Amino acid sequence: MKLPKLTNKQREIIHLLYKYRFLNRIQIQTLMGHKDYKTINVWLKDLRANNYVEWIYSTDFAERTKPAIYYLGLNGIRLLKTFERHDIEELRKRYRESSRSQTYIDRCLLLADCCITLEQARVKGEATESWYFYETEADYMEESYYHFLTDSELIHPNLCLSKQKNEGGNEVTVHSYLLEVFDATLPRYRIKKRLSNYVEYLEDGIWDGETDDENQPIILFVCPRTTDLIYAKRRTRGLVANIWEKDEEDRPYIRFTTVEKLKAFGVTAEEIWEEA
Repeated sequence: MKLPKLTNKQREIIHLLYKYRFLNRIQIQTLMGHKDYKTINVWLKDLRANNYVEWIYSTDFAERTKPAIYYLGLNGIRLLKTFERHDIEELRKRYRESSRSQTYIDRCLLLADCCITLEQARVKGEATESWYFYETEADYMEESYYHFLTDSELIHPNLCLSKQKNEGGNEVTVHSYLLEVFDATLPRYRIKKRLSNYVEYLEDGIWDGETDDENQPIILFVCPRTTDLIYAKRRTRGLVANIWEKDEEDRPYIRFTTVEKLKAFGVTAEEIWEEA
């Protein structure tokens, strides 16, 4: 089947939707670094007309102020199948995008905002330069730096990132982070299980064998409500205390924040994270 022709910029939109799953127009424009929203809208309209992209948009008066949310359409998936680098199992998940819950969509939009913040957090100086490297779940499901996480039976973070800096012309990893968002619908027993899995993963020292990092990754959990944060912190504190002494050098760093704080201040704001 011959697919309708696309511009390179429209292909870029297709790849962004594969990577982030759900994006609104503002996010697409920001990730593309494009100044003209009208041009973005023209590209998106053409992509929808040719079934490369679908959208979620309500014409109800109360909902019209909300930006449309875009996801891959049938032809978008067909196009991506022509690229050998994409994992077939990961691509098949895109056929179910139209049935995703609002909770899932909101999480995707939140993670996209985190990535935008990371993109904008590059600091340049005369002697040093720092920036963030990151991969979404769609990235590390394929051949990538964090690909080893696909084999983990314990953890599946939503976002993997590392703070990098330039020292004397060499790229150095300052810290690595694994971030997971707890959905508002996630029951307490499953939160407890995920916390346990991360602690077990750190205890097993798997990270050391798979990366060149000198330190264990810092774990970041995003909780839907303050009550969930309090529960998760208390539970994690107990799990960690059963394995590591308080002053042990290899005692892991596990931090928590809420969705509200993350939206307000961004993922790189150190003051929003509370230590377990």
